[in-house]
Order: sequence, then C-alpha cells, then structure tokens
Amino acid sequence: MSENNENQSAYTTKSVEQNEELQTGILNELHTLQKKTLMYQRITAILMLVFVIAVLCVVPSLLSTLKATRDTLAGVDAAVAEAETAINEVEAAMNEVQTSMQDLSTFVDGAGKDLTAVTEGINKVDFDSLNDAIQNLDATVEPLAKFFNKFR
Repeated sequence: MSENNENQSAYTTKSVEQNEELQTGILNELHTLQKKTLMYQRITAILMLVFVIAVLCVVPSLLSTLKATRDTLAGVDAAVAEAETAINEVEAAMNEVQTSMQDLSTFVDGAGKDLTAVTEGINKVDFDSLNDAIQNLDATVEPLAKFFNKFR
C-alpha cells in the first residue's frame, strides 16, 4: 500500500502543480483578454465621441436647412394660392367669353335671318316695272322742271 500512497501523493503533487500552471495560464489569458477588451472599449468610446461631435456639428446646419425648407414651403404655399386665384379668374373670364360668344352667335343668327329677308325682298322687286315707273316719273317731272326754270 505504501506504493499506492507514493503514487497517489506524486499524482496529487503533480496535479496541484499542473493546476497551478493551468490556473496561471488561464489568469494570463484572462489578463490578455481584458487588455484587448479594454482597448476595444477605448476605441469604441473614442468613436462614440467622434460620432457625437460630428452630430453636434451637423445639427446646426440641419436646423438652418429645416428653417430654409420651411420658408420655401411657405413661399410655395403662397404661390399655389396665387395660382389658384389666377385659375379662378381665368375660369371666370372664360365663362364671360363663352357668354359673349353665345350672344354674338345669337346676334349673327338674327342678322343672318334679317339679311335673308332683305335678300328675298330684293329678289322680289320687279326691276322692269321699277325702270318703267322711273321713266314715267322723269317724263312727268321734266315739264314741271322746265316751267319752274323760267321763274328763276
């Protein structure tokens, strides 16, 4: 049994030394890992700081851009209102023109009917009878004209 105890004690001693080495190795790896983690945390913090500074630099220009956009939109709204007013005025003018055109059309129709009636009246005139009547009038008036010319 003493051999067994010696083996066990050598094994236990070896195992404790191995455990200590293993623990030391693990602690060294943890230390290295913590150093890397700390380095990444510092890089992240620096990047976040740069990002915050960049955002703070951009915000004022963004606010001025938003103000300019708001002013432009107000101008667009005013232009749209003016355009609507102009369109309404044009529509009113078009309605007046349409009414005038209807009145003109009614006038032209009436004038056309009157001209047709006049043309028909002219066509009904018997020019031969009119010429005969003018000659008869001339024959009647000529002796009177000679008579009155003597008193002059």
